[in-house]
Amino acid sequence: MLFCSIEFIFLFLPVFLLIYYSVPARYGNLALFLGSLVFYAYGERQFFWLILVSLVLHYSLTRFAEGRSRKCQTFCLVILILYGFGMLFFFKYMDFFAENWNQLALYLAERGSAVQLPQIAVPQVTLPLGISFYTFQISAYAIDVYRGQVKPEKKLIDLGAFLCMFPQLIAGPIVLYHEVSEQLKKRSVNWHHMENGIKMFIIGLSLKMLLANTFGTLWNQVQTAGLSAASVPMVWLGALSYTFQIYFDFQGYSMMAMGLGEMLGFRIPRNFRHPYMATSVTDFWRRWHMTLSNWFKNYVYIPLGGSRCGKARMLFNMFVVWTLTGLWHGAGWNFILWGLYYFVLLAIEKLFLLKFFKKYPVIGWCCTFLAVMTGWVIFAIDNMELLKMYLIRMFGCLGQSDQWTMNMDILIQTLRQYGIFFLLGIVLSVSWPYSKYKENKNRIWTVFILFVLFLLCVYKLCTAASNPFLYFRF
Repeated sequence: MLFCSIEFIFLFLPVFLLIYYSVPARYGNLALFLGSLVFYAYGERQFFWLILVSLVLHYSLTRFAEGRSRKCQTFCLVILILYGFGMLFFFKYMDFFAENWNQLALYLAERGSAVQLPQIAVPQVTLPLGISFYTFQISAYAIDVYRGQVKPEKKLIDLGAFLCMFPQLIAGPIVLYHEVSEQLKKRSVNWHHMENGIKMFIIGLSLKMLLANTFGTLWNQVQTAGLSAASVPMVWLGALSYTFQIYFDFQGYSMMAMGLGEMLGFRIPRNFRHPYMATSVTDFWRRWHMTLSNWFKNYVYIPLGGSRCGKARMLFNMFVVWTLTGLWHGAGWNFILWGLYYFVLLAIEKLFLLKFFKKYPVIGWCCTFLAVMTGWVIFAIDNMELLKMYLIRMFGCLGQSDQWTMNMDILIQTLRQYGIFFLLGIVLSVSWPYSKYKENKNRIWTVFILFVLFLLCVYKLCTAASNPFLYFRF
């Protein structure tokens, strides 16, 4: 079930909130757990059992290991890690692994290599919704229990409410147990939280429906028209449109999740901090998808040694983290290339460029935004030949005047149609509009603007085609 759907906004959410606000506080987690299961089952009946098995297994083994020997605790943690990431590998990466293994086996056989690899049957499996997010969440819980940073949750329903909480179940943010453990036990649910949550939800819905989907339309038009028919300015405009689409799509979802969380009395962590204002790639990843960056930092980078063991070890640790970050986003060579692309950029910055960008932030911002926009092209195009052609058209034809003038009428028409949206995208990528909203969020004219935006979103929902969030497939 999508947040940006008529079924969710006018059916599921009102009914759920009515029940949630009506039951006694001691049954709040039960209502949240059951409501979240209904929400998940609506869109994922086939693999509904996966999240329940993960919940029961993590609850049982963390409780079983409590107070036992360190060897027993380690054994239980290994079982949980192998199960969680084993399921993630099978459903998300097994197809990719098998296909590439078979290609390698065929390549060796054709060249008469002494090394012969057997063919593997390629399983045709569907990716369960949200498996990357809830696997990371519950694995972090098990690791934190093992480290002694949190106590094992004694109530299955409370752990289920944490894991299955529908505002962030499908596409994050990645909420850690210690961030909400106290709220699971006691939280304030009142009209003030409801009001603030509704406002934030509407802002997020507007970013998704009115901006992200519009930029997505332009990006699809550039791809559909074909690179041979696109001028250099047009492919750059397409890249910029996807850069804004993925930001407002994911930022919109995250704000809706935060708004829904506040309606329920939870403080869901912030996932973005105006990333397109970053003055370095390092700064960008402190602002973009912050909960994922923090997860890899705390559960991969630091355990590997971080930057404490010399530059060579630091670069190796970064290589591991960014290879895994690329793979986390999808089973495709473009995602691996995207992760390695950021590894190279971050390594260059850490070794010698970061001080220069700090000294000259304007130059840093220009280089960073160009690098990020190029990265999103790698991220978006999974066909390596098309990706190569797109990047060549972006950077390889800068000196050919005919590539700049091709179909200029189409370019001018596109700018007329989408120019206002690019202007809005630029304005809403900086902090100023959000700080002004916080100062005036209780004024009557702010409420009126939000109401108008909500009506526009509902109109879009009733007239537009399906509009799933981009991060649903990750």
